[in-house]
Amino acid sequence: PHLMAQSEGGGFNQFEKADALAEHGKVCKRLGKYNDSQKYYDEAFLIYKKECPQEDDLTRIDGQARIRSEQADLTLIRSIGEQKAVTKEARRDSIDKWNESSKLSQEIIDNAKPGDFPSLVELALLRKYRCHLLIGIEYGKLKQWDDAQKHLELTRKIGQNDKFSEVDIGTIFMWMGKLHFDRYIDNCSTIAHDEQNGQNLIKAQIQTSIAWQKFVEVLNAGSSIPFDINLSHAHISYFLGDTHKAINLAIVYLIMHVKNISGRSCC
Repeated sequence: PHLMAQSEGGGFNQFEKADALAEHGKVCKRLGKYNDSQKYYDEAFLIYKKECPQEDDLTRIDGQARIRSEQADLTLIRSIGEQKAVTKEARRDSIDKWNESSKLSQEIIDNAKPGDFPSLVELALLRKYRCHLLIGIEYGKLKQWDDAQKHLELTRKIGQNDKFSEVDIGTIFMWMGKLHFDRYIDNCSTIAHDEQNGQNLIKAQIQTSIAWQKFVEVLNAGSSIPFDINLSHAHISYFLGDTHKAINLAIVYLIMHVKNISGRSCC
């Protein structure tokens, strides 16, 4: 409220006013005030687009890209809060917003001159990575397999930049493996098992193994990894007939999951 009062009173420039509105939208989102959150995000977006100084073009575009990404998250959270589930319409709306955020981020990458705002370019690259990863995940949940594959492949290409860690790259392969596995399971329920569908399971195993290799490098360096990789690996091993390995991986997943819950309860 104090920030909002100052912005209305002219105490801030237009960038600061838009930043204050965006931050207020984020707070409202966390409080479950979805209409207020959407209103503040919309106001912030318009200020970044129309009222901020044109000479600060990259900063204006960065603000717009950030808002669209935040609004995509808001759409999914709102669907869960109001519908008790993420609807197909919410997934598609979020995909549209992440696509717009990615395009705006690409404008920053394309138009930045050497030495200009290196932090903005780096943030734009990271945002583009996140947008296409999330788009791929949501298309997978919509069972639009080819679209999901396209965006995860794009995420992998973005992740080849040296700004990304082994965890980032491993996460891409983990989701690519899960996509092939989910496609395999979905086909099993609708068509007879055939060699082509079996390839989905093989691809799932290959992608998950690559993800695991990346994560092992991180573990050896003393960092943490997404423990969901063990559950995905367990599922795939089971369907490949390696029950013993599947059980061991499932046990590792449960141990890590319990530790994670215990850690949160202590905080």
